[in-house]
Amino acid sequence: MNDIRGLEPPTGTAALLFDCDGTLVDTLGLYRRCWTQVFGRHGFVMTDEWFHTWAGHSIDPFVRAALPSAGDELVAEVTTQGIDLFLESTHLLEPREHVVAVARAWHGRIPMAVVSGGQRVAVEQTLEAVGIRHLFDAVVTVNDVVSGKPAPDVYFLAMQVLGVDAGRCVAYEDTSSGIDSATAAGIPLVFDVGDHSPVGIADFR
Repeated sequence: MNDIRGLEPPTGTAALLFDCDGTLVDTLGLYRRCWTQVFGRHGFVMTDEWFHTWAGHSIDPFVRAALPSAGDELVAEVTTQGIDLFLESTHLLEPREHVVAVARAWHGRIPMAVVSGGQRVAVEQTLEAVGIRHLFDAVVTVNDVVSGKPAPDVYFLAMQVLGVDAGRCVAYEDTSSGIDSATAAGIPLVFDVGDHSPVGIADFR
């Protein structure tokens, strides 16, 4: 059994909201390999430092940052290339068990959603690949909103779908972009699952 100490939501939590990539599922290594290959075809050499700087941002600004002179048509083409390459290898993915254990522990007890800046097709296939899609009442992605992370739009929509107020929600993220998105949506407690540290304080009693 996985240890969830340090990640437990406080009593009175209305909903749990989880990022997908890097939070519920260890996707970043696969994404890094895919984007290194795709960007390389277009003349951009992606370093690990650059990748980690942009990790957590939604895909459109991510691609535009790599290819700043690209027009909309090329951005769409490159995005499709990157996602298609990723989808070919989702069978290699592994869940981040210490975070998934939280979702398993509260499944059926309080509403839960996946709140991602990724493309829906990639997020849904990722969750199915590691066998955890059934744990969540909703999946909200960048395809459902105008602006992806670090904007708060995906969190606002997820809370609307679940019918809960931000002030009683807890979020789980692994990047500064995701944490900024959740806090901008008014969520008082966000766990940085990279080091189990809470951002903010919540007392829902």
